[in-house]
Amino acid sequence: MMPHRIYAMVGMWALAAGAVAQSDRPDAIGIPARTDQSPAAAAAVALPAGATIRVKTIHPKRGPEIAVSVEQPAEIAPYYKAELYAPIAGTVTFLEKSLGDAVSAGERLVEITPFGAGPEQPGLGVLRAPFEGVIAARSIDPGAFVPSATIVSDQEPLLVIQRTDIVTVSMEVPDTFARLVDDKTEAEIRMDSFPGRPLKCRLSRIAPDLSAEDRTRRVEVDLYNRSQADYTVFAANSGENAQAGLKGRKLPLYPTGLAEGAAAGLLPGMYGRMRLRFHRFENTPVVPSSAIVRRGGLASLYQVAVGKVVRLPVLVDFDDGEIARVLVREEDVAGERLRELRDDEEFIWGNQSEVEPGQPVQPALAAW
Repeated sequence: MMPHRIYAMVGMWALAAGAVAQSDRPDAIGIPARTDQSPAAAAAVALPAGATIRVKTIHPKRGPEIAVSVEQPAEIAPYYKAELYAPIAGTVTFLEKSLGDAVSAGERLVEITPFGAGPEQPGLGVLRAPFEGVIAARSIDPGAFVPSATIVSDQEPLLVIQRTDIVTVSMEVPDTFARLVDDKTEAEIRMDSFPGRPLKCRLSRIAPDLSAEDRTRRVEVDLYNRSQADYTVFAANSGENAQAGLKGRKLPLYPTGLAEGAAAGLLPGMYGRMRLRFHRFENTPVVPSSAIVRRGGLASLYQVAVGKVVRLPVLVDFDDGEIARVLVREEDVAGERLRELRDDEEFIWGNQSEVEPGQPVQPALAAW
């Protein structure tokens, strides 16, 4: 009987060994296969190492129609603003105009009778409108005593006058775009309170330097705030006196984008957005911003050369989120040098995360 028991035990050991051997295949013993693989791991399983994959590519582009842009908050201010203070101490004996009333240049607005004033001091306490405009604030009434602003500081102005038939729209340009601004730069203005088509015009003036506080460059647009018909009359009248009374003796701009017969109607204190467009790339190659690969703080382009991926380190000169100008960083015996992109170079666009340098690819050139 002993030999039979030995044979039975040997058989059980053999079955157990077979089960252990099969345990390396989970599906063979009823355990479901793992399904928690990452997409990259799944792709590695599905695509053998060194396999050729299809990629979309582009060539750099240049031309006068190409424009990059930058958008920042815009502020609306009156063309002119004047705060009128009491030049002498005395009693207000004349004041008729109030909030919202129109005034003409040179119009008598306030008269203050000083204490002890004699006939040798006519007009000493008279305040006149410095320009045509509107009363934006009034802080006194007739009969009130007012101290002299030359003696008592921190006073409220008696009246605030604004000129609003023209408004000045300003924007602070970030330093990365500041050098691109010139008199050919196009401006598009969108107001939060007036949604719809943007107002388009050129810049009126450009600051010659950057602000020491935030490294921005101020640009301004003087915008005519009334209708096209009013602007025609205004321009003719201004031409007769050589634009006297205008900043730099330059006419304000009448924007495009308004409905026929409409006026911009912008109010001082409003906020909106201004977008500047720069057309300076007739001889400068650019690429889509999404073609740039950024890893570990370094920027690069994935070039296709002889059917394989080549990583080109680049310096991003500017990038507006849609179009970017980059310079290729190359090393030679003299150290690092920068060069422009070449028109015939081919770069991967859209699926850079699926490839690695040295990998063979099949490029499909796309228009952009």
